[in-house]
Amino acid sequence: MRGGSRRLASDRARRSEEARLDTVRARFTGPCFGVRDALATVEAALDGGDGRSVVALGSIVHNPQAQERLAVRGLTVERDPAHVAAGARLVVTAHGAPPAVFEEATRRGLEVVDTTCPLVRRVQEAAIAVRDSGRTLVVVGHGDHPEVRGVLGWAGCGHLVPTPEDAASVPEGRHLGVVVQSTFPGAHLPPILAALEARALSVEVHDTRCPVVTRRQRDGGHLVEEADVIVVVGGRSSANTRALAETCAARRPTYHVETPDEVRREWFSPGQRIGIASGTSTPDWLVDAVDQLCRSF
Repeated sequence: MRGGSRRLASDRARRSEEARLDTVRARFTGPCFGVRDALATVEAALDGGDGRSVVALGSIVHNPQAQERLAVRGLTVERDPAHVAAGARLVVTAHGAPPAVFEEATRRGLEVVDTTCPLVRRVQEAAIAVRDSGRTLVVVGHGDHPEVRGVLGWAGCGHLVPTPEDAASVPEGRHLGVVVQSTFPGAHLPPILAALEARALSVEVHDTRCPVVTRRQRDGGHLVEEADVIVVVGGRSSANTRALAETCAARRPTYHVETPDEVRREWFSPGQRIGIASGTSTPDWLVDAVDQLCRSF
């Protein structure tokens, strides 16, 4: 009987081990350098100690949880610098802003805390260079994204083309210069360029996509080969997080969550390996929390 009990206990332990869920992370998770720098700059402004209010022109990053932590520390958000009280610090987010924002801030005596990502500034500069070259500027990106509004503002002109169908809005027979929103999905770009080339005399493409975002898209493709199910952690308003989830969903069941509370045990089967990935605006602590929860199931 004792031998039988030991075998039964051993069998139960083996079955329990086989049923346990494991996780594997994408090679790169957590916030990118641009987001880390922006958050650090805003935190330093909040710690200024001079009692001046700190107001962001929109969300610092497209992650509600990171934004909420800053709000607890005193950060407020406005969409228009005209509504910001004189003497405040005005934070331009990592996505950048058009020159009119800086001009209004100067007129109102606001101190500008500019956290524009260097890679977003590169898109702005490329758009200005296209304009100055005499080519017709085309911006490939999403019109509701603050980065794109800023790029068009700095150039002062340009045609917005988010889809191949929108290429029809660009006049035919022109020499085009194309810049790309830094977080635009790479898989969506070729058909847009093909549609533009069909209408133009020539097309000069400045591939201004963020290499960090591109690398994470590529890593997502590798992660699906190592996991049975993918959980992508990040804000639903984050363009690069949505694109990453889309990349993974093409090959594996994929769930896009903002917080650990959204993860459900029934998504997974015993013994499965869960891949954990994140967008470039997702704090490390959120990725860690989702990873730990998945391991606990």
